Amino acid sequence: MEIKHILVPYMGTSKDQELLHTVCRLAASYRARISVVHVLEIPTNLPVDVEDAPGAVEGNDILDRAEMIAESACAKVQTVLLQARDAGHAIVEEAIALGVELIIMEVRQRHWLGILALGHTTEYVLKHAPMAVWISRFPDMVSET
Repeated sequence: MEIKHILVPYMGTSKDQELLHTVCRLAASYRARISVVHVLEIPTNLPVDVEDAPGAVEGNDILDRAEMIAESACAKVQTVLLQARDAGHAIVEEAIALGVELIIMEVRQRHWLGILALGHTTEYVLKHAPMAVWISRFPDMVSET
């Protein structure tokens, strides 16, 4: 598989930061570009293209930190703040629009009745993305006493 462009959905968690470092190393080996997206899910009582959307300032701060992380790993990234009703749909649509070959995203661990649940966004991307999707799961750190 030839990889020229990678999309990374990004929430700014410590696990996302670890993943971004890894993606930067991977992108360097493929000489691929990286696009980092943060999605603001807009409530239905507001227009999806509302100016000054709730969370926009924080979203831009998250993307600024992602740029700094990538630059420290010797990679330049394109950042995009998206406003949408559904994050999964927005991620897939942006990946198609950018023409990426690969989406790499971190799974937020949720356990329901003893089963690891991927979550709505991850499941949507896995089901609808017409390109490769790699999922990363970092183990929860358990402190030993």
